[in-house]
Amino acid sequence: MTFLRSLTLAGALFAMTLPAAAGKCDAEAFVLSAGNAFMTAARAGSPQAFTSAAGRYADLRSIALFALGQHRKSLPKGREGEYVSLAKGYMGRFLSRHASKFSGSGLKVVSCSGNTVNASMSGGKKLIFRVAGGKGGYRVQDVNAASIWLAGQMRSTFVGVLNRNHGDINALFAYLRK
Repeated sequence: MTFLRSLTLAGALFAMTLPAAAGKCDAEAFVLSAGNAFMTAARAGSPQAFTSAAGRYADLRSIALFALGQHRKSLPKGREGEYVSLAKGYMGRFLSRHASKFSGSGLKVVSCSGNTVNASMSGGKKLIFRVAGGKGGYRVQDVNAASIWLAGQMRSTFVGVLNRNHGDINALFAYLRK
């Protein structure tokens, strides 16, 4: 009976520590660094600044391959590097056109749940990051600014180009070079 009481007490003490641990965000420092890089790129206002920030913090290959949707199998393995580079350039141009969504200061992490980190800037603007990795290194898988998920927007655009061109991957390459 004493063992059972001790076990119950230990369980209760452990349960009391869970809310504090749940509020901890292992990816917080990474997200703050990535978010500040995107806000700095917004102040610069150039596609190159966003491309540079994305290159440092984002999992560009995964985002680019996700953006192909059902057409992923159409990408020749020998052209994957070229495609990822073109998708990175597209990402920089898109983010530059929407720089106002990243303009602000005072970024702080509000909450974390699984691989999702919610942050806010002064003025109430919100950024949501989906991250992959662990303490050894995180990468941004997607970012939501003003209700626009970057990877989803890219997928919609890229799949639309491919569908209008009967799945011709060369049409997407031509679109991305514009």
